[in-house]
Amino acid sequence: MKQINYLAALAVTLLIGMLTSCAPKDDGPEEATLSLSATSVTIPNAGGEAQAITVTTNQVKWNAISNADWIKTTVSGNSLQIVAMPNEAGKDRAAQVLVVAGSTSEKVEVIQTAADISLEVSPETIVVPNSGASKLISVKSNSGAWTLDIDEAAQAWIKQNVFNDMIELEIAANDGEPREAKLYAKSGTLQKEITVQQAGKGAGFHTPLLTNSYPTQYQLLSYEKEQGSFLMSYSAPSAGLPSWGIPPSGAMYEFVTSCEFLPTLTYIFNYEGSYLETIQYVSTLSFEKFKETGYIEFVEKDLGYTLDKSGEIYKGTKEVTDPKGNVLKYKLLIGEAKGKAAVVFQMPTPPDPEQPKAYPTYGEVPLDNMLVHVATPTKVGWKIDDVKKYEAENNGTLEAEKKDPKDNIKYASFNVKSTLPLMHQYWFVSSEDKGRDSQIGQLDALGQLDADFNRVFWKEETKGSYYLTKEFKELMEKNGYEFVAFQTPYHWFQKDDRVVGVSVQNYKDFNDGKDVIRVQAYVDAEASSMEKYLLHKDRSAMIYRHFVERPM
Repeated sequence: MKQINYLAALAVTLLIGMLTSCAPKDDGPEEATLSLSATSVTIPNAGGEAQAITVTTNQVKWNAISNADWIKTTVSGNSLQIVAMPNEAGKDRAAQVLVVAGSTSEKVEVIQTAADISLEVSPETIVVPNSGASKLISVKSNSGAWTLDIDEAAQAWIKQNVFNDMIELEIAANDGEPREAKLYAKSGTLQKEITVQQAGKGAGFHTPLLTNSYPTQYQLLSYEKEQGSFLMSYSAPSAGLPSWGIPPSGAMYEFVTSCEFLPTLTYIFNYEGSYLETIQYVSTLSFEKFKETGYIEFVEKDLGYTLDKSGEIYKGTKEVTDPKGNVLKYKLLIGEAKGKAAVVFQMPTPPDPEQPKAYPTYGEVPLDNMLVHVATPTKVGWKIDDVKKYEAENNGTLEAEKKDPKDNIKYASFNVKSTLPLMHQYWFVSSEDKGRDSQIGQLDALGQLDADFNRVFWKEETKGSYYLTKEFKELMEKNGYEFVAFQTPYHWFQKDDRVVGVSVQNYKDFNDGKDVIRVQAYVDAEASSMEKYLLHKDRSAMIYRHFVERPM
């Protein structure tokens, strides 16, 4: 029985051995294969997809990897998409995409074409005085390579220092005639021209455009070009930001002149551009040194101004008759501002239309008698009780009071018994006025609403325009007030440190919404300083803000 079992086991063993010897031999995994329909692609500078590449492989899975962050690859089935971001550089760029399938790989060379070369320079015009200057030019190019060439004739007086995308020009002093040079920034086939203009060293004085008519801005530019001056800067008219206390302003032109000690000149037009308001020079000399140049004698003898030299500021006047027979009054101020001599020509405003009839005005300048009670850095102003006492004695009845968050008086108005509606207004220093804690509660500014409209203005019915009456202008002049500015809607007058403005207004809760005179008055210790005359726009803004910050 045991023998039978052994024989059976042996037979099974032999059978298994035979079957094993007949099975095919296993040599390991199959070798990976990989082929691409293209091994190089070119993508335009705008970016986007290259033509799809077909991938043939015996592997179930394959992948693609790029060595550049401006390339993105997409694998789908047996297709490879290569997408490039836009190339903004002015030169081609290259990258590789590695396709991997199992143990094998292939490379795709990717080329993206360059963007069109760009070249920007700023500024394209440089104006310098005859004393010379250093100026910076910005040069930007996407090619990464650019040069700046200077006219051969100008290389003796213009030197350049390059700092990355900036160039410093060192422009030497000019002892001769005005001169001009051309510089050329180049990148690839592109070229930008830069003009350098330098004033000459004039032997005489520069004469501004003083004319008996109202020059246009074109006439101004033509005139200064003939004088050998160069336009250095231009500021366009601005409507301002009334709610922030910034008034409208007119066009402003700044020139470099050939006069050695008056190298810069500024013309300022009114907001509408219809006439020239002021002409200003700033000297390189102190006022004392300026007096030695002969310029003061020049404006008297050659320009025809009569100068009053009794004060710190020399004040000049002259009268010219325009082609229509109107007598125009020109004014001149010469003084010292921030350590340097300054010259300001105040131009006449255009004549008003003929006034149709006489209009009686005030017996004295409105609010002038009250300005003595306004607080100044050296004088204590009236308090609200003083004002109430004065109003009670002059038929005034309290109409309204306003206080600041700390319960300090900041505004009061009084209705005054009169044939026509009349209101007095008072503003006081409050906790909202920074840096004036010691003056809180003291009188700071004055106002008046008057329904007797023709005391100050008359209305030209055809265009609906308002004009100051001759009688009111004569009143202001007789009392020493000079007209200093028109800043919509106020006409401003000044006498030493006193400033008075008049305007046409209307309010729905006063005089049934009909036109009224609004008078504003305040005290400014620096109102008559040369700095305030010189900084025409700053001065106007100061006047304007004084009452924008003090609403009714």
